[in-house]
Amino acid sequence: DLEEVLRQRASALAAYDRLAASQAEGRQEVDRLAAERARLRDELARAQAEHAEALEAARTAEAALHRTELRAAQADAELGAAAARLQEQYGIDLEAAATRRLQGSREDARRRAGELQAALVAMGPVNLRAIEEHAAVAARAAALRGHLDDLAAAREALRGAIAQINAQLRVRFHQTFEDVNREFGRLFQRLFDGGEGALELVEDELGGEPGLEVIAQLPGKRRRPLVALSGGERALVALTLIFAMLRVHPSPFCIFDEVEAALDDANTKRFTELLRDLAERTQVLIITHNKGTMAAADILYGVTMQEPGLSSIVSVRLVPPSGNGDRPSDGAPGEATASRAAYSASAARRVVALPAE
Repeated sequence: DLEEVLRQRASALAAYDRLAASQAEGRQEVDRLAAERARLRDELARAQAEHAEALEAARTAEAALHRTELRAAQADAELGAAAARLQEQYGIDLEAAATRRLQGSREDARRRAGELQAALVAMGPVNLRAIEEHAAVAARAAALRGHLDDLAAAREALRGAIAQINAQLRVRFHQTFEDVNREFGRLFQRLFDGGEGALELVEDELGGEPGLEVIAQLPGKRRRPLVALSGGERALVALTLIFAMLRVHPSPFCIFDEVEAALDDANTKRFTELLRDLAERTQVLIITHNKGTMAAADILYGVTMQEPGLSSIVSVRLVPPSGNGDRPSDGAPGEATASRAAYSASAARRVVALPAE
């Protein structure tokens, strides 16, 4: 770690200083010996023995100098390795490390270094692709934020469109309700030979969509809701509402399935009159058991069983194919299970009745 490297560097510097001092001393010793050798030359005759000793001392000093130079080179190599480790591990050079000083005592620095080392070990291996992954995730997040903004704008646009459509629907609903209510009142008086029928909107207490209440006042009776009427009266009122809606918004094709089963003969006749009026602009198919309804149809389709276990469909046209609109006076219906198709000959439409189960 950094502290160990600094410690080694300090030790190496101290050793280097000692070696430099020793080298300086060696050089001084060499100079002294050189002077001594010069002096000994002058005194060669008098100090031959001393000269030999001086030569030996010079050899010793030269060896010491060589050793000092080797140690200095080793210290330089260690210092270079320490600088390389500083640069590789901590990203600082030797000069920058020399300017830093520990804050607090050496023991505190060692304890802090141990804590940091433990934290590094706990973090696990370093993800070398973290930068690229972060860039990819950031780009993905930016794209998702763009999509979110687009969705928010689309949501606001949809809310505006829904509000506009709801406003238009409310206007059209009230207009259609008024038209249907008007036609319902007219048809009610026609089917019941008087009386009064009306539609009323019932507001939801929870603030939801309004409901529809049918009010009927039969001739000679009090005004009552639909649930207070008999079964035949309710069926006739329901048919009145259906025909009123078909008059306001005609349909090109209409199917009835025994809708007049609860009606008596008089009410069936009124129903068939409305059915003939409807056939002027709508193709009508009615499934029925009622003889009065079958008598009012243009074409009959029935099921017969001429042989046991073998059924077949029989059709009867009660109006000429030319479509002159005149119905035969003796057009009796077929079996009670017959189905009818009634057309308006002038409009080239027919009401088709199929066999009822």
